[in-house]
Amino acid sequence: MTCVGSHAGWFVIADRKRKVSLLNPLTGNQICLPSHVAPWNVDRVDLQAFKPHRVAFKPNRIGKIVFSANPTVHNYVAVATYIFTDRELTYTKSGDDKWNLLETALTENDRSWNDIMHHDGKFYCITRNGEVVAFDLSGVNPTAMLVAQSSALVSIMPAGTYCPYIACSSTGELFLVLNLAIDYSLPYDVNKTTDVIVLRLQYSEDQPRWDVVKDLGNMSLLVGTSNSISISTEDLRGMRRNCIYLTEFFWAAHFEGMQIYRKARMFDMKKGRWECLYSSTNKFHEQWMPSALLP
Repeated sequence: MTCVGSHAGWFVIADRKRKVSLLNPLTGNQICLPSHVAPWNVDRVDLQAFKPHRVAFKPNRIGKIVFSANPTVHNYVAVATYIFTDRELTYTKSGDDKWNLLETALTENDRSWNDIMHHDGKFYCITRNGEVVAFDLSGVNPTAMLVAQSSALVSIMPAGTYCPYIACSSTGELFLVLNLAIDYSLPYDVNKTTDVIVLRLQYSEDQPRWDVVKDLGNMSLLVGTSNSISISTEDLRGMRRNCIYLTEFFWAAHFEGMQIYRKARMFDMKKGRWECLYSSTNKFHEQWMPSALLP
């Protein structure tokens, strides 16, 4: 089985039988989500280019799943990035029997979604170009609001391929972590300095803008496979201030089959360096559940 998300003590578990569920390991409670074998709402996907046999669920096609706070069997919403021809947003709600493509005016035009996060009843999603959209799925039909345009990042993002992660504080401040993408199938020195940019969204009269953050003070950001948040480290023993904690898992082709790379790293913003907290590599055929930070 594979962990494809976590939030407030809950894991999102996907197994080889194409079943997905929320699991609280402390209470033993489990909430079964609709199987990905169920028919997809794929009207917007070009099935001529996307062969029918590839529509079937595969664990490595789930990018990330986040869900509403305090889920119960009768009250939950879950949103996932899932790879069809590109990274699409899919969602399911309590009472649904399938996953649906999230379709609004702001999900058209071939957007590809890199990260998702839940805060205060809304799901915040960011495209690979840095556009941030907030979705409200509490009603009968999804609604969407543009939070920040991709043009706000043009003058900030340097050359290179960056993985964007979006996080939120308890007071609603939005943060963006841009991490220089690397190839985990190649040898990599985790302790060397790599480019990490932390931004905070500031609202102005014209349009929201991203300001570079050099020091988080007593806060740290938890991003990656979990529901990304900012936390105060003052009352959390063992958590270091002014750091970025990043959990990741990647799938890559290998001559012996698929390889799974699981890593937990910490970036010290003062030192400007990464520190490895956990690292492992497994073949695809092995069952596994990664150690994940549970915000």
